[in-house]
Amino acid sequence: MKTKWIIGLTVLAASLTPGLAWADAGDAHKAVLRAANGGEPMLKQLIAGGIPVDTTDDDGETALMEAADKGNLAAVQILLRNGAQVNLKDHDGKTALMYAADEGRTAVVQLLLASGADASLKDNDGDTALDMAKEEGYADTAAALRAAAQSPTPAPQPAAPAALTGKAGLKAVFRAACNGDTALKQLLAGGTAVDCTDADGETALMEAADKGNLAAVQVLLANGAQPNHRDHEGKTALMDAANDGFTAVVQALLTAGADPNLRDDDGETALMKAVEDHHADTAAALRAAGAQ
Repeated sequence: MKTKWIIGLTVLAASLTPGLAWADAGDAHKAVLRAANGGEPMLKQLIAGGIPVDTTDDDGETALMEAADKGNLAAVQILLRNGAQVNLKDHDGKTALMYAADEGRTAVVQLLLASGADASLKDNDGDTALDMAKEEGYADTAAALRAAAQSPTPAPQPAAPAALTGKAGLKAVFRAACNGDTALKQLLAGGTAVDCTDADGETALMEAADKGNLAAVQVLLANGAQPNHRDHEGKTALMDAANDGFTAVVQALLTAGADPNLRDDDGETALMKAVEDHHADTAAALRAAGAQ
């Protein structure tokens, strides 16, 4: 691949310390990409230290894609065992399977296929992994892809990843709260803390409520998220949802025990925020729950 990943002395030293909380997502990505290229001992150590296995660079590329591109079978195995998503796409629409096929990495292609890689996916140019292997003249790789198309292997259920802690866990669960309930369920099943907070005291529940992501809110509440947790400004998830008029989220939070009469540091309640921003349905739902 064209990109050369350079890791600073601080990150290199940190990679030798298991369990270290990663302060910078960019550094974490460089470290795990470097490890995916360099060898499995460092990769195991980084994952054990809490780096999210599917962290991406500016091009949307993951460590699994990097390892597949280099034909590093051992690194691919480690990443898959630790929950790497096999069908993620980069910004060009390429998957790890396409990276491997484009370089004729037949053993990696076979492993990815056995782990649920979808050979029918196309990149932004409309090419599949098979198209890439054929274009580059990799007959063995193309044969493996054709065989998978004739006798597809059912995609396995992804194993829950190891519990993420510190900033790695925080970033992962916040990202999942924004994007969807499937990734969120997987993170929580792996033991990642449901009420971890960022520097402002915000939780994933607040993030999901603020974005109006009802499915994520329901998953978080079902896993014990505290509906009345306050951030450093005294705001709750209910206030975040009310402020943006997400009535269904407001109702879910109220059902889970959210207190509609709590006030933030400015003395405002969720009802005041809904009224101020002219969210009539939201205000009605809050009044029905006893908001004053």
